[in-house]
Amino acid sequence: MPRTWAFTRPMSMVFKLLETFFYIIISNTDTLIYLSMMLSMYQNAGLISIGYPMMIFGYALFEETRPRKEFWEMVRKYTMFLLFFKFIVNLSILESVFNHPTFMLFSAYVRLGIIDYPDFMNLLFYMIPEILVIILIALNEIHLRLIGLYYQTEEDIEIVTDGIQRNIEQGDAEQVKHKKTLAANMQLKNCF
Repeated sequence: MPRTWAFTRPMSMVFKLLETFFYIIISNTDTLIYLSMMLSMYQNAGLISIGYPMMIFGYALFEETRPRKEFWEMVRKYTMFLLFFKFIVNLSILESVFNHPTFMLFSAYVRLGIIDYPDFMNLLFYMIPEILVIILIALNEIHLRLIGLYYQTEEDIEIVTDGIQRNIEQGDAEQVKHKKTLAANMQLKNCF
C-alpha cells in the first residue's frame, strides 16, 4: 500500500505524465520528420527541396510499417547536402552572382529556392527545417536502436496475419507455427 500511495500523489503523477508525453513524442519521431520536411518545402518552395515531398509521398507513407534505415540515411545525406548548399549560397563571395541580371531573370522563371540572406537570424530561420530534420532523424535512430528495430522492421519479425493468429491462440507462437505447417502440407497434398 505505501508504494501505491506514493505513486498516486500529485507530483508523482505529474512526472509520470510528463515522462509519458516524452515517450509519445519519441515514438512518433518519423511523423515529426515528415512535418519538418514539409515545412522545409513550404518555406523554400523551390527546386532544391523538391526531393522532400517525393520522399514522403512517393515512398515513406506507402510503407506498411515504417521506412527502413536506408531511407533515413538517404534523407540525412540529402538534408546535409541542402544545409551545405544553403550555407555556401549565403557566403558573401557569391553575392555578385545573385545580383547579376541573368541570374535574376532565370530565378524569376524558375524558382530555385535559393535566397541570400544578409543577416544571421534570417539565415537561421531559413535553415531551421533542415536542422530539425537532422536532429529528429538522430532521435529516431536512437529510439529504434533502443527498442531493437533499427536493422529490421516489424514485418521482418512477424507478418500481420501471423500476429492475428498468435492473438487468437492467446500468444502461443508454437501453435501458430504448427497450424501454418499443417496448412502448407495440405496445400502441397492438394497440388499433387
